[in-house]
Amino acid sequence: MSGPGRAVTVGALADRFGMAGAGALLLLLSIPAFLPVPLPTGVPAGIAMAVIGAQLAVGARRPWLPGWMRRFSLRRDQVARGIARLFGLLRRLGLRLRRRLPRAVGQEGLPRPLPGLVLVACGIVIVLPIPLGNQLPSLAVAAIGLGLLRRDGVFVLAGYGFALASAAWIAALLLAGAEILEALGRLVPGW
Repeated sequence: MSGPGRAVTVGALADRFGMAGAGALLLLLSIPAFLPVPLPTGVPAGIAMAVIGAQLAVGARRPWLPGWMRRFSLRRDQVARGIARLFGLLRRLGLRLRRRLPRAVGQEGLPRPLPGLVLVACGIVIVLPIPLGNQLPSLAVAAIGLGLLRRDGVFVLAGYGFALASAAWIAALLLAGAEILEALGRLVPGW
């Protein structure tokens, strides 16, 4: 089981790392949701993010995953290479993950309502068909996931910042849409 080509299941990772493992899952889910592709990859990712966020909010000790997802396996060497690349990229960007601001991360096994609710909101936004609406909430989920994974409150707080920026973007779109409808109402009688 320790060879480089051996597989590890997502369920085993979730069991071993608990809700910190949820941070890794959130990070993985944020990637397909972030990419602006015509496929509806954001819908299942957004739903999964919202489910994990709800579990985090109520204090689940480990993320609940459906059987098919628990059985999904990854090669250990690929996982190790992917993690090494991610941390290498963060280092090149000058971002260093370390344990800091523990109150922002919360305590393992206890309810963490704020990050959980932010993840639920981001998951819902990602599911909705909002123009360019997936990128900011996906960044929020990735930052919160990294913060949970490495117990770094700075990354969790950065995730909140991305979530606020996403809310501002949605508000701007709603206001612009209302303005357009009002202008059309003035141009087209009876509308």
